[in-house]
Amino acid sequence: MIRSLLITILTIFFLERDLTPGYVPMSQPMIADSLDIELIPLYDEDSVLEGYTAFVFTPICEEDKCYAVEIDFFWDAIGRYDHYDTIPGQPLTKLEHEPFTPEEYEKLHQILSEPASVLANYKKEDLVQDIEEEGVDGVSGATINEIKESVISGAVYSCYTLWHIVHGKVVDSIQSLTYRSLNDQLVKKMVHRKDQQINYFLINIFSEEDFHNYLPHLLYTIENGQGYYAKNAIEKMPASVFEDDRTQDFFTEHFESLNYFAQISLLKKLDPQSINSELKTTLRNHLSERNSQKNELIRILIGIENN
Repeated sequence: MIRSLLITILTIFFLERDLTPGYVPMSQPMIADSLDIELIPLYDEDSVLEGYTAFVFTPICEEDKCYAVEIDFFWDAIGRYDHYDTIPGQPLTKLEHEPFTPEEYEKLHQILSEPASVLANYKKEDLVQDIEEEGVDGVSGATINEIKESVISGAVYSCYTLWHIVHGKVVDSIQSLTYRSLNDQLVKKMVHRKDQQINYFLINIFSEEDFHNYLPHLLYTIENGQGYYAKNAIEKMPASVFEDDRTQDFFTEHFESLNYFAQISLLKKLDPQSINSELKTTLRNHLSERNSQKNELIRILIGIENN
């Protein structure tokens, strides 16, 4: 009864909270006792999207006890947790209303900064185990060993709830909102960060039209990508993009700098009927006497019969 009443009061308070004029909120149901949070876009000095923030006012309940947590969260444009801020006059507390120490505030940031936390693998009711005290059976309160390094003693449920908010459904909402906000300025800003996660985010959400509209920025990511990124980006690119002169000019210039796997992916994507003479010349110059898949694909593209 007490828990339900507190949740109702907190929900009413949160839903009536005013938004700063000029911001566009986006509501998304979260795990924190069915509360919604509202994402507020943040912009840089050039009015280009930088990330998002959200005020969270949520009850943390343990058995018959509930206490409120007020906190501001911040994410980047693809939904990665960046940092949190406490509300003036509303410190974070542990059991028995004991305030966090400076070290515990830092530890909470470290906990929230780990997207692959072990906390993802547990239900709330599995976080503590019953212990036995003399004359009393089943006293609840001992944190299970598997998560001790991923929580703060006395604030197990707070760490768990806040981590799930930060890395939960809100990430999908952020990514959807960012996709709807894409324009040339934003894509250019994102790719020039040379961040592989951002690059993968873009090639995984781009439509065929987007690949054409943002082609110069896409080619920039291929030129500066690491590991298998170039291969994966080429495989994501629609066939129509390879007919674009800008694409063919780029690969004419950069074919040699691609690793072998990216070269193979490119050769499989090219259409012999649509590649220009400059690209054909580049491919011809990369023929060798070896009997390799690469040579076989080049011969097909430039119209040389296999011996």
